Amino acid sequence: MRLSLLLLVSRWLLGAVAGAQTLPQVDTLAEARRLRDARDFAGAAAMLAPYVESHPDDAGSARFAALMAYWSRDFRSARAIYEQAFARHPTSADVRVEYARFLMDLGQTSRARELLTPLVETGDRSTPATRRALALLGTLDYWSGDYSRARSRFVEVLRLDSTDADARRQLREIELASASWLGVGMSASDDDQPLRRLALDAEGGWFATPVTPLSLRVRSTGLDNDGVNERLSLVEGSVATYWPAARLDLGLGGGALQRSFGDASDWTGRITLGFRLPKGTVLEGKAERAAYLNTASSLETAVMTNTLQASAKWSHGGWLGEAVARRESFEDDNAVATGYLWLLAPVVRRETGTLQIGYSFAAQSATESRFVPRDNAVPFPPGQPPATVPGVYDPYYTPRNLRASSALLAATLRPNPRLSFTGNGAYGFHARDDAPVLVTVFVPPNVSVARTYYDRDFTPWNVGGGVEGAVTDAVHLSVTAEHGRAAYYQYTTAGVRLTYTFFAAARRRADRY
Repeated sequence: MRLSLLLLVSRWLLGAVAGAQTLPQVDTLAEARRLRDARDFAGAAAMLAPYVESHPDDAGSARFAALMAYWSRDFRSARAIYEQAFARHPTSADVRVEYARFLMDLGQTSRARELLTPLVETGDRSTPATRRALALLGTLDYWSGDYSRARSRFVEVLRLDSTDADARRQLREIELASASWLGVGMSASDDDQPLRRLALDAEGGWFATPVTPLSLRVRSTGLDNDGVNERLSLVEGSVATYWPAARLDLGLGGGALQRSFGDASDWTGRITLGFRLPKGTVLEGKAERAAYLNTASSLETAVMTNTLQASAKWSHGGWLGEAVARRESFEDDNAVATGYLWLLAPVVRRETGTLQIGYSFAAQSATESRFVPRDNAVPFPPGQPPATVPGVYDPYYTPRNLRASSALLAATLRPNPRLSFTGNGAYGFHARDDAPVLVTVFVPPNVSVARTYYDRDFTPWNVGGGVEGAVTDAVHLSVTAEHGRAAYYQYTTAGVRLTYTFFAAARRRADRY
């Protein structure tokens, strides 16, 4: 009897001890969930940390602990937990996918891709984890600009699971970004040379792939030089594409133009090659042949330019910048070299608007001057000839040792997602060049005209603005205007453009999967 009582008490004590050992395990997870539901993510993470250490085989609890650390913004602890869980459970698809998602949110996309690729290549596509890995790889492709591969991955995900909202949203964004379009526009300009222009153009485009647009543009420009009217018509096609693996952009364009003056027929061409670097940096080289129409004299003599240009563009965190080196060669063996850079810094960054201030510097000089007497026959009154002779750049502008520093201002206001207002301005607080002047040289009995230069200070400036809005979902309208003073003339420009994008067809393509 005494022995039976002793055995009964021993069993009760063992059960109590076992219950005491298992109860904290259940309570720890339940309390962590309660803290999570109360949005005390740091508290939940602190409670789960020792539990995970004492239960190395529990992959689910490790994922829970890592997520709580992440939500409490303790990224270092979250990564350490994920790394440890992945080392202990390398075959766990859920650990692999959740760790990759965490790395993507931190911007560590290369490591995330390394985790996801083996699962997509060897995993069972019918399992939720593999489908999620496929969708995440599609997101990485989308972020890197590889829209073609991203599109194919999202299509496959939706064929496996049509309820995946993220995959469908991103597929729709790709289809909308690569929708065909038609546009018409009109622009006008007036300067005090005097030279006035009125241009009408129409353009259409279609995407052969999500990264390969093809376009065709027709443009007719009327020009007026103090009553002398001329016209230039241009038909031009272009194609562009992007190779994500090499980070290379390629653009090709070419066309035919017809003038009412000079050599009636001519051709244009363009090739651009760009290389995308991290953090919004793009290096680009361009070669282009185009018509020159920037002076009144270019309406009498047909002028073509052959341009070589190298540029570096930067856009990151609200900062914008560009540096350009350019050489424009003309058919008379002359050239104009240009270099400039500008930088805009963010002052205000909100969804409803931005404000940026910045600085720019420009330098420009021609090999030879084309500043000549305005009249071929210079009239001299009887007696002493005039000290100076009126001149003009003929047939194109040729600066000499131009240097200009300017303050910049740019602002954007978006009262709603369908409407935006933009404004910008520049003020040249220090600008100087070697300005040409034509003087008469009187050596009896002959009088000749000579070109000389003087140091000139001038103040270039410009102010512009625009309104862009969605008239309907598919119709977009933009209006722009600018007024300013350049190195040798004052100008005013204005333009309006209406674009129709085939969004309905793009949505149907996205929603058919």
